[in-house]
Amino acid sequence: MSPQSAKVNPESWPPYDFDQINKGVEHTRLAIQYVMAKIDAFKLLDESVVPEGLKQIARSMSWLVEQIIVQNIRKHKDACGITSVDNPPHGLAQYDCVLHFKDEPQEYLVNIKTSLSITRTGGRSDISKGPKLVELYESNPNAVLIVAIVKVTLEGVVVTFDDLILFNVAWTPDPYYNRANHNLQSICNGTQTRRTNQAFVEILSGLMREAGHDMHY
Repeated sequence: MSPQSAKVNPESWPPYDFDQINKGVEHTRLAIQYVMAKIDAFKLLDESVVPEGLKQIARSMSWLVEQIIVQNIRKHKDACGITSVDNPPHGLAQYDCVLHFKDEPQEYLVNIKTSLSITRTGGRSDISKGPKLVELYESNPNAVLIVAIVKVTLEGVVVTFDDLILFNVAWTPDPYYNRANHNLQSICNGTQTRRTNQAFVEILSGLMREAGHDMHY
């Protein structure tokens, strides 16, 4: 079903607790930072198979970084105050794991991305497919989707964790819809603009309509 044809009745959007959600976002930040500090660095592969080293390309290691972060959050969940770390229902989901914190009914959907520390920041970056985001929030109005950008340094075959940029997708500061690739884009420097999921969907849907993308892509 098209996300544009499955509109949520405005009266059916649930109450939005900004402070509680912000608390969960910060708990997620602390959990990932805990894991990054525990691991610090890891070796990608044997140097003998890449005598010239690896090119400085984040996508060459992004899937592995995601697996390492998710599996080690699960390993250290007690230390992080987490009751469970669930996998998404399928490989095409917009997130890599679902976090459940102790004494916290809200679940947090976490999408882990990798970025080289040498990469220039400041411009807009792709976050996720716009139509899929509308579909996610309209099918799950309570959803809290968090993007965690893990900043790393690659030296030879060794990856070192450097920093973490994390934000609630619904709170992206300057939503922009890229008509060419159908992605929501925004500045990804950790700044956030608090808004409800309903307000976010209205903004993104409006941007998609302006681009002539009323249908599901």
